[in-house]
Amino acid sequence: MAIHKCALLLLYIVPLCVSEDVVVTTKNGELRGRRVSTGQTSYLDTFLGIPFAAPPVGSLRFAAPQPAKPWTGTRDATRFNNMCSQPPNFGTPSSMPLSEDCLYLNVYAPQRPSDASLLPVMFWIHGGAYKTGTAASYNGTELASKGVVVVTANYRLGALGFLSTLDDECPGNNGLLDQILALKWVKDNIASFHGDSSDVTIFGESAGSASVSLLRLSPLAQGLFSKAIMESGVSTSPWALARPGKDIISPLQFAQSLAKETGCGADVLQTNKSLITCLRQVSVDQILNATETIYKSTSISKFRPTVETVLGVIPDDPLKLLTRGAGSNITSIRGVNKNENSFFFLSYPLLDLTRRKIEAIILHFANEFFPGRSQTVADKIIAEYITSRNLATPEQCRDALVEIRTGFDFIVPTILEQKQTVRKPGHAQQYLYEFTYRATHSTRPAWAGVIHASELPFVFGQPFTHDQFFSHIFAFNWSSEDTKVSMNMITMWTNFAKYGNPTLQSVGGVSWVPYSLDSQSYLDIGSSLSVKANLAPDSVRFWAAILDDAGGLIG
Repeated sequence: MAIHKCALLLLYIVPLCVSEDVVVTTKNGELRGRRVSTGQTSYLDTFLGIPFAAPPVGSLRFAAPQPAKPWTGTRDATRFNNMCSQPPNFGTPSSMPLSEDCLYLNVYAPQRPSDASLLPVMFWIHGGAYKTGTAASYNGTELASKGVVVVTANYRLGALGFLSTLDDECPGNNGLLDQILALKWVKDNIASFHGDSSDVTIFGESAGSASVSLLRLSPLAQGLFSKAIMESGVSTSPWALARPGKDIISPLQFAQSLAKETGCGADVLQTNKSLITCLRQVSVDQILNATETIYKSTSISKFRPTVETVLGVIPDDPLKLLTRGAGSNITSIRGVNKNENSFFFLSYPLLDLTRRKIEAIILHFANEFFPGRSQTVADKIIAEYITSRNLATPEQCRDALVEIRTGFDFIVPTILEQKQTVRKPGHAQQYLYEFTYRATHSTRPAWAGVIHASELPFVFGQPFTHDQFFSHIFAFNWSSEDTKVSMNMITMWTNFAKYGNPTLQSVGGVSWVPYSLDSQSYLDIGSSLSVKANLAPDSVRFWAAILDDAGGLIG
């Protein structure tokens, strides 16, 4: 094996010393990765840019993914491969190439003797509203150093991953099918990296978290994992899934709009077959530009997972699947951040938030999620959050909007799914948390609090790795308190992957109590850990009444 000098291993700052090449054999062929020192006697093997699917181009655009073909010789796996095609985004590395040929995954594995027992696996699904993001942004070294094998995987985004004509031509959910195929690759190959294919924990954030939640319910993903962690997003989140017949705009209408924007003529729209044929012939840049035009029309995600029965990825509404017990056998953690939706108001002009503007924003929101009842719902929201509190200043109104949408988009759906799961007899243990810690040197304004994605640097150990990702949210001068919070989360997350219990032994002097209908206990993850009960009762009370009147979540 070749010996190398100390070097930067990843795209981001990862101060590890590369010691030697390392070769493993998978079912598709040999891979050459890097073995790096993580301490005086410990080493980590990293394999980057591994293909798990055939390039989804040409006739495979808008089609279910196909397994990667075998290769001859030893394939280089020492650098990341392409990001999936997407519009520019502040949270993704600008130096990485974009391509439709993007179905690659990365493995971070502790070095093990050949006769050692296999390690639990943690499989990460990134967020980004189903339209941006990349696995390469998430450095798995710190988690892996705690004795788990970490896998991060790309999946197709935007229209390329989630366009649907609601029939055989393009049922949709190709992004979810990418995730499922990556999990099948793990099942077939992870033993080569000393990972246990029978002990896989899937975890994700935002759209990645909603994906995890949906995979728990999907018949096609059964048997591929046994535990799940959901950070800020679940199947019942109103933005997580298209529900044909309930949405104000159907997935087919979005597909037709995309075809029109890319220049496909009116004759093409006569059949879904001709529509997909045309969209397979236009350039990926045309699709991305057209998608951006469409995304400006409404605030909800246009191309996202959908209920469909052709492939049966998500064969019914999540609430119905949950009621039938789907996913109740999966030991799970679900959680939210205290001020999730302040993230989406950071760039909103404060002076525009007059009382009239606030009421218009609320009515627009109600029209998107409660068509046919929008004025009634808007009036109730205004009465509950604005009028009853006698709010007047732009700052007060902004804070109310953050509270409204944090409750509706994140807190209430998470608790709803939690309750539905624990109602099933014999359910696996379910844990609930609220992340309330604001980093010492956050670059976000104080009013924003603990925004969406705030927990990510702590889960991936940025105070230890000093990656550049997340630098747009956090400064590099991490405090000792930041380091303590990160270590607590890493310990609990990896404990959960190993044992199904995040505090098999107490962490920070606290044992995390599983959620039940009687206790409604949850863990407050702040500068210290504390077990509390009954998360956000006023928000749950208000939205439960609204949703009951509407016959369930409408997204």
